[in-house]
Amino acid sequence: MDQGIAGLVGAALGGFIGVAGTLASVRLTGRDQRRNQHEHWRRQQRRDAYSQLISQASEAIRLGGNALAAYSGRERNTDDLWERFNETVRKLEEPMSLVALEGPAEAAAAATELVGALAGWAGSILLALEEDSGAHVRTRYDPAAGLDELIAEQGKSYEAYDALIQLCCDLLDV
Repeated sequence: MDQGIAGLVGAALGGFIGVAGTLASVRLTGRDQRRNQHEHWRRQQRRDAYSQLISQASEAIRLGGNALAAYSGRERNTDDLWERFNETVRKLEEPMSLVALEGPAEAAAAATELVGALAGWAGSILLALEEDSGAHVRTRYDPAAGLDELIAEQGKSYEAYDALIQLCCDLLDV
């Protein structure tokens, strides 16, 4: 084999290696880009789910505060305010499910904790209203439903709300 042919073979082999290296590099870059785009999309989905729950929970907390203030002031519109509060709490099932779907598990647990605290608060207000109207007579097995207990339930809701916000911020900053 003379030098000319060896040079051509070497050049062809070098070109082939160069093309193969370029193709492999492009393939790896494309894979990394797809992974980064998917991670960005997943983060956006989580952010949207967290935001929806937090926004609706904020409205529920506002309405619960209004119902509690009306109850403590013995206002006539307390029942109507409680109805709005309770309906808003019931509607939290959907955004809570979205958070559970998007995850992670700790966000789903915090969302469940928040919705449970708000439902407990709404239930306590209802029990207090029913006791006041005589529609319910408390037994020794029933929880107390006075103003102090309602304020405690409100505090649990605030704590769960704050914990969820902090967790969501931490998860999105990862």
